[in-house]
Amino acid sequence: MSGCEARDAKKLVRSPSGLRMVPEHRSARSPFGLDEPPWVPDKECPRCMQCDTKFDFITRKHHCRRCGKCFCDKCCSKKVPLPRMCFVDPVRQCAECALISQKETEFYDKQLKVLMNGATFFVTLGTSDKSELMVCRLSNNQRYLVLDGDSHYEIEIIQISTVQILTEGFTPGGGNTRAIGMILQYKVPGSEELTQMKFTAGEDFSCNKKLSASWLAAMHKVSKGGKTYRKL
Repeated sequence: MSGCEARDAKKLVRSPSGLRMVPEHRSARSPFGLDEPPWVPDKECPRCMQCDTKFDFITRKHHCRRCGKCFCDKCCSKKVPLPRMCFVDPVRQCAECALISQKETEFYDKQLKVLMNGATFFVTLGTSDKSELMVCRLSNNQRYLVLDGDSHYEIEIIQISTVQILTEGFTPGGGNTRAIGMILQYKVPGSEELTQMKFTAGEDFSCNKKLSASWLAAMHKVSKGGKTYRKL
């Protein structure tokens, strides 16, 4: 077990919003996670905050689990998965928040899973002319990029400053490109200097070429959406 995953234990907790499976240690929380919002107090919302319908015995109040605002059932009827808050089951959300959560589904169901499954690359550190064959993957708690070979590296996601995907196959006519590698820069804890690492998909491992390309594509999407998903 790597050091970054030694504290991955989770616990089931119940809140007014529903059941959540959260890390036992706050330090193991995913950088892509969100805190539960405080609910707008019932006494402060006599009307639906979307359609302005007055609440009464028949028209009941419902709180959106993502924004915490108060709505009628018509404006807050959708139950949508919300993995960023670690909910076990789909939870009630207003129409606006439900749309955002649905858009994030691909990020959680596809990109993060591909990165956590890992892929194999030749990795070059800094200006070295030597590369090492390593398995690269996102840690289970999504906090670290873990590299395993003869050497071992754990790069904290929030310390990564830039990600550049290397491609080939571009033509003036707009032909398709293929991801063949990546250059990332990150800060080592305790240092302000940037460290560079280059990843190259090995041509001798044709059976893994598609897997490596998928992993790089996922990394590209995560880096593009980093400010949306990560709490920096």
